[in-house]
Amino acid sequence: MRGRVLLIDDNVNLTTLTSRALSKAGYEVHVENDALQAMNTLRRVLPEVIVLDMMMPGRDGADILAEIRADRILHPMPVVVLTALAKEAAHMSRLGGVDSPVLGKPVELRVLIGEIDRQLGVGRAA
Repeated sequence: MRGRVLLIDDNVNLTTLTSRALSKAGYEVHVENDALQAMNTLRRVLPEVIVLDMMMPGRDGADILAEIRADRILHPMPVVVLTALAKEAAHMSRLGGVDSPVLGKPVELRVLIGEIDRQLGVGRAA
C-alpha cells in the first residue's frame, strides 16, 4: 500500500473515478462527499494525505482546512487542495503555517498521484 488517502469532495462522480484510479495505483482510499461530515470522517480515518475540494455546499474547503490547521493533532497532516479557481485559492495554500499545494480542476490523475506521493515522501531517501 502506498498510503491512506481521504478524498473530500461533493462531486460523487469525481470521487468515484478518482478513488478507483488511486486504489488501482496502490493507495487505500476513503471518500467523504458531505462537507458537513468531513471532520468526523477525517478523525475516524486519520489519513496520511487529504485531497480537499474548496467549493462545496454547506461548508467549503477553506473552513475545513482552517479547522484542520487549528487542531493540534491534525495540524501537520498534508492536504492537497483541488479547485476550479486555483488562482483564487492559492492564498489558502499557507493557512496555519503549513504549505498545502493547490491543483486546478480538472486535475490530471498523474499530477494528483505525483503530488500525493510527494506529500507522502515517496521516492525520498530514508
